[in-house]
Amino acid sequence: MKRSLLVVSVLLSFLVLGAGAGPATAAKVKVNLTKVGQKALANKKILKVKVRSARKGKIKVRAFSATFDKRDKFSALTKVARPKFKRKGQLRVVKLRLTAAGVKAVKSCEDRDIRAQAGGRRSAVKAMIRQTAACAPKAIDLSRSSRCDFIAAPAPSVCMTPFPSNWYTRADPSTPTGRRINFRTDAMPVNDKGIPIDAAPYADSDGFSQGQTLLVQVPGLDNPAALAKTNPPNLTNPERYSAPNTPIVVINTSTGKRHPIWVELDSTTSLPQFTSLMIHPLVNFDPATRYVVAMRGLKNAAGKVLTAPMGFRYYRDNLPTVPAGKAAINQRRTHFKDIFKKLRNQGGIKRSNLYLAWDFTTASDENNSARALSMRDQAFATLGDENLADRTIQGSAPAFTVASVDDNVNAQVARRIKGTFEVPCYLKNDSGLQACAPGATMNIGSDGMPARNGTWTANFECIVPRSIVNRPASPGPDDPSADRLGRALVYGHGLMGSIAGEINATGQRMLGARGFVVCGTDEIGMSTPDIQPVIEALTDLSRFPRVADRLQQGLLNEMFLARLMIHPDGLVSKAAFRFDPEATDPAEVPGAPDDTVPGGSTLEPVLQTGNSVRSFYRGNSQGGIMGGALTALAPDFDQASLGVTAMNYSVLLTRSTAWSTYGAFFNPAYPDELARPLALGLAQMLWDRGEPNGYAHRMTTNPLPGTPPHNVLMDVAFGDHLVTNWQANVQARTIGAKAVSPFVSPGRWGSVKAEWGIDPIPSYPYAGSAISYWDSGPERPGGNPGEVIGTNAPPIGNTAPTSGEDPHEHPRISELAVGMFDEFLRDGGQVTNPCAPGPCFAGGYTGP
Repeated sequence: MKRSLLVVSVLLSFLVLGAGAGPATAAKVKVNLTKVGQKALANKKILKVKVRSARKGKIKVRAFSATFDKRDKFSALTKVARPKFKRKGQLRVVKLRLTAAGVKAVKSCEDRDIRAQAGGRRSAVKAMIRQTAACAPKAIDLSRSSRCDFIAAPAPSVCMTPFPSNWYTRADPSTPTGRRINFRTDAMPVNDKGIPIDAAPYADSDGFSQGQTLLVQVPGLDNPAALAKTNPPNLTNPERYSAPNTPIVVINTSTGKRHPIWVELDSTTSLPQFTSLMIHPLVNFDPATRYVVAMRGLKNAAGKVLTAPMGFRYYRDNLPTVPAGKAAINQRRTHFKDIFKKLRNQGGIKRSNLYLAWDFTTASDENNSARALSMRDQAFATLGDENLADRTIQGSAPAFTVASVDDNVNAQVARRIKGTFEVPCYLKNDSGLQACAPGATMNIGSDGMPARNGTWTANFECIVPRSIVNRPASPGPDDPSADRLGRALVYGHGLMGSIAGEINATGQRMLGARGFVVCGTDEIGMSTPDIQPVIEALTDLSRFPRVADRLQQGLLNEMFLARLMIHPDGLVSKAAFRFDPEATDPAEVPGAPDDTVPGGSTLEPVLQTGNSVRSFYRGNSQGGIMGGALTALAPDFDQASLGVTAMNYSVLLTRSTAWSTYGAFFNPAYPDELARPLALGLAQMLWDRGEPNGYAHRMTTNPLPGTPPHNVLMDVAFGDHLVTNWQANVQARTIGAKAVSPFVSPGRWGSVKAEWGIDPIPSYPYAGSAISYWDSGPERPGGNPGEVIGTNAPPIGNTAPTSGEDPHEHPRISELAVGMFDEFLRDGGQVTNPCAPGPCFAGGYTGP
């Protein structure tokens, strides 16, 4: 399309044939649109064309127009006129009457090319000027155009919307995506002290989070009634993402397909003018992929279609640029032309009725995992194992010390053992503390990868069950102790907790009774010692790398613990992890706990060990969440049981009752309600290196380098107050988990289609990854006065459940659930369904 001009005066040249005349000679035709711009065309419905003929007779004259949406195919704009020329060289002004469709066409704001035709000759193509009040270009605020994208006219307090956007990247052929994040600190959200989030830590990223929430403020579409009128895809109609007329779409430019999304408004804000529109992926976006977002037909509460922002209309309608904004606007015209072409060719989406469109590129898997993989490979190489892909233990065990043992802890636990082990440290600490201590950040070497900086002494605690040390002399085939030696199970604890607080909890004791030795270490980065750095990060997100970076060290610690548990020279080399089956009380340690057991000893180990032995993982809550990232990286286990799990903390936080504690620090620090979801979305980009949102595509069947494929069993509490069900389902879709079906009893989800996109398990036992729901029943009176038990479906909005009983703890202590975990967490373990044919119940609920 040609650029529009404020005044158009065009000379069009034709060779014209007179009606019934002989051979034509050269002729000139003049078409003057100076006085018939858009207003005149729409009002008078006449297009004047000056035609000069070389011969006498009648000539057929007509005008045509074309727009981008019609792929530049010209269609009739006017009716046909046949003016008669009485002499050679006569010049006539021909009035072409617009067709009804032509009148409608010129009233639109589309960039429209007009071409006249006289006889068999065509004029040159020229653009129609837009003059009506609705279509004419208007000045926009470009005062922040060097750092803020202006296409959506973001509120003065917020710069970086729409977000994410490739406007905030730059080309970089050295990265897997060909892009690099190019944030400016002076564009980032500021806290209550006026401190902007530091842009520097993002410069190493080659794209946005694969689970990124898309954010934009749409005045008018900022209340529930308007959202209902607009009717985008959401949790109640997820299939609408693919409907031809759906108002919001996200297109994968590599495949040309629409990506499944759900749309909501920020429910945490106080007023509509502070409310962001939030677009979430129903399954995480593909890695290293460019996406184009299109919004059209957005409506307000009265059902009126909203007018596109002026900044975007400069590109959509190809409007001429006002002099003051010429450079800022014109430099992006080619980029938007490509966006419109992608939408038209791949999505069949018209440019003319767009409210807004933009593009973004997701981070590569290398971006998310390279640091953690480098740390892992370097650390295991120090043990002498440089080939993690062969699934064979080589080299030495991590150094460790047993500090203490408690014997005869309770009816289920024979020993509780505490100690420490050594892990290479890849962090640095500017506070003067040990390099890997709370508050540390990544120690990056000259190659851009983590560099070792000493050693971290990690803690561990283990429980040895009586089912191991008190085995009957001749166990029956169904007795859990028939396994003889304990299966090594690494356990991950809950939010900001410690392994000391959970290792002896009911769920772990129940697993121990089935033949597991359970060990865990603090998940540093988000453990009790990290509470202060986490709070400091919530009040100033420039400090967030102190959380995200230390989480990656924590993942390495857990991998070293798994190796320590199954290595023949690991835990079982100490007396604390041996027992004398002939002793009066086998629970007692046969010697000093830290004594090294000599070779050839008749003392039996409590753990299965060997070069080809595998460990297992079980985590709950935060441990279930973080266990997803650990699983994607772990070389020493193939099966992971993730309890009350999900991913993507930026989406989880406000949907958790725990946010009442942590939001009390974040919200006052970031009082601008429009900036809050943006700030959390920015944090997610760094969080992805240490939580499963950045690893989900590689967690199961498409493993990272040097890593085996994994199977994952997710157990989810229906209506969980702490970890939202909605993101558990996103994780299940992303990792390819199938459903233990039915999820819940009919009607429990209300209008939500929770099982959408998650196929049911076809038959049992099932050798793959799965998600199971455990329902504690609807909200109802309990057995005590004023007691309420059960819970209802979680709210659809981004707030936490507040009514009923929190079922968060119930699946882990259900006998049926623990039996399912047991069958899964073993060599060749598979998913079983102890609840068939109905859904699974927990918390004492037995069904409707």
